[in-house]
Amino acid sequence: MNYLALCKRLRMEIGWPGTGPVSVIGQTGQMGQIVDWMAAAYNDVQTVHSTWRFLRTDFDFDTIATQNTYTAAAISITDLATWVKESFQIYSAVTDEQYLWFEPWETFRPVYRFGSNRTQSVRPSVISIKPNNSLILWAIPDDTYTVTGEYYKSPAAMADNTDVPNFPDRFHMVLVWKALMYYGAFAAAEEKYAQGQNEYGRLIRDLEIDQLEEPLYGEPLA
Repeated sequence: MNYLALCKRLRMEIGWPGTGPVSVIGQTGQMGQIVDWMAAAYNDVQTVHSTWRFLRTDFDFDTIATQNTYTAAAISITDLATWVKESFQIYSAVTDEQYLWFEPWETFRPVYRFGSNRTQSVRPSVISIKPNNSLILWAIPDDTYTVTGEYYKSPAAMADNTDVPNFPDRFHMVLVWKALMYYGAFAAAEEKYAQGQNEYGRLIRDLEIDQLEEPLYGEPLA
């Protein structure tokens, strides 16, 4: 369902008469509340977990010789939430692709930003994330290399009638049920709040099963 269809379904579940809203843009009064509740529900669902699969995406960029630090904006990423630390790779040709060793900033800085290591320039083999969330390579690139990896996106927003949520369609009703809880709290409508809470709880669990990585378990204890 798109943004407008979700809002129409919310109005129906609330029980308000009519067929609106006719648009998500420029609404006031009750229809404006519906649009706002749906927008809040969408943000809330996306922030339940920072590691939703639907927020994970890949990137690549070419290094610049003599430059070892790259902000997200500099490599055309505008929606960064967090980097996937184990995902970084580097190559000059796909036949020589290798993983970059990730080193936390607290241990990267005193080793690779110290003494002669600070100015060493060869093919990078180590990567870290600075406190400002930019990427830093060691050594300083001596040539152009391609760096690839993955990151988790920050929550998206819907703004137009035809915008759709960024997770599978079969779970879109989770937004309606979450938004119905907002209505129930606003109107002191306990039955509506309980309905939304029950349906939301069921559907968010299904979304978690579908869109969260399975936990990894160690070897059983002897």
